[in-house]
Amino acid sequence: MGILAWLTLALGLLAAYPAWRFGARAWRFRAGPTVRAVLIGQVAGLVFILLWCLFAPRPDLGGAGWFAIALASLAVPLALGDTLQSRGGPRTLALALTVATGLAGVAATGLTLRPTLATATIAGKAVPLTPDTLANGAQLTVRIPPTASGFSARDAHLFVPSGWLRDPATTRPVVEMMMGQPGRPTLGATLDALHSLGAERLDDAPFILVVDQIGAIDKNPPCSDTVGGKLDTYLSKDVPDWIRSNLPASGDREDWVIAGYSHGGECAAYLGAKHPDTWANVVDISGPDKPGEHRPTFTRNTYYGGSQAAFEATWPANILSSSTYPEPMTGIFVAGALDPHFRQQVEATATAAEKAGWKVTYWAVPDATHTQALEPGLATAYNQLIGRWLASGAIPSADRFLCTPDQNARACGLTQAAAVAGTVTIVDLSALALFLGTQLLLFFTRRSVVAAADPE
Repeated sequence: MGILAWLTLALGLLAAYPAWRFGARAWRFRAGPTVRAVLIGQVAGLVFILLWCLFAPRPDLGGAGWFAIALASLAVPLALGDTLQSRGGPRTLALALTVATGLAGVAATGLTLRPTLATATIAGKAVPLTPDTLANGAQLTVRIPPTASGFSARDAHLFVPSGWLRDPATTRPVVEMMMGQPGRPTLGATLDALHSLGAERLDDAPFILVVDQIGAIDKNPPCSDTVGGKLDTYLSKDVPDWIRSNLPASGDREDWVIAGYSHGGECAAYLGAKHPDTWANVVDISGPDKPGEHRPTFTRNTYYGGSQAAFEATWPANILSSSTYPEPMTGIFVAGALDPHFRQQVEATATAAEKAGWKVTYWAVPDATHTQALEPGLATAYNQLIGRWLASGAIPSADRFLCTPDQNARACGLTQAAAVAGTVTIVDLSALALFLGTQLLLFFTRRSVVAAADPE
């Protein structure tokens, strides 16, 4: 059991003796001060929970803890009422129980309220907790320093999933994503793909960091370390180092993905094949089979000093055929069915990955061209990966106590508060009905006894 569960149990145990004393006094109609204290405490507790759910950023994270506060609002007044009505030695015991119950109640309240107030800070930036961010996630522009590579990259863009914003104490898988050339490191296609999968998949998404592997819209460098820039070092060292230092990302390689489209797809296949210790998952959408494939001679002479061997050593299929992969690798390869040029190249890389022992998924998107394969390709990849992460526990379950997946934080919190209020009302009315019923039974029983003893 968690700490909150133990505190709730302690509250119940601490309230047992005052409750027995209350029952004994109620039997003799001498429990007036305790009754008033309990009523005031219960009403105050319910009003407090309601106001908190109306104004706290994430009241839904109170969950079952709201019942602990309701129990405290019963246990503390019971103990206090016993103290007020006790005399002599029992008063000392009642006072000690009141103090202990109060401390347990404060601790339970603090543990319940803490997650509802926690601010979400990521990559050194505070993310505002608004209905929009709690429903759709947040987008941040971040600067990744090229500490080891010296590569001059444009700013990256980070997607922070709404599910993490609701519970920022958790970690998540992370995707390092690259777009095509010419292009910019934007989140547009990623967000379109996630939204197409529905609100639940959006909540359960990983952190997605779209980085710049080109440097400028008019450049087209290979993703290996060349005279055009140390791209391999930037993408396989600088970016992962920044992720580990700035994001609450999972430390398991099974939860790390290198992904890309077109130029970025070839980079993803190259980096995943070369650095399996960093990424266990590769997503290649419409990626060429080699850097600068449309101008191979120019690429070889410009970036590899004219060495054909050095050039071919960076082709993903060649790296795959010459490497062993003792740890599991997953490759998701997607191309447009109407993209005759790049489809064949994606198929060749996927075949090489399969021969290298990877678990490969290949999909030719029907009626899709080179660019039209991007969004459905990302949607397919994220749907497959998120489903696997949910099953493994890498992404915590989004189930919230008593709430449906489509409820926002405020509505969920109010649902929980209503459940607490209803439970308290039922318990109080049941106790009152039992007490009054017992008193009426005793009244008529005594009246019958008196009547039988005095027949006149």
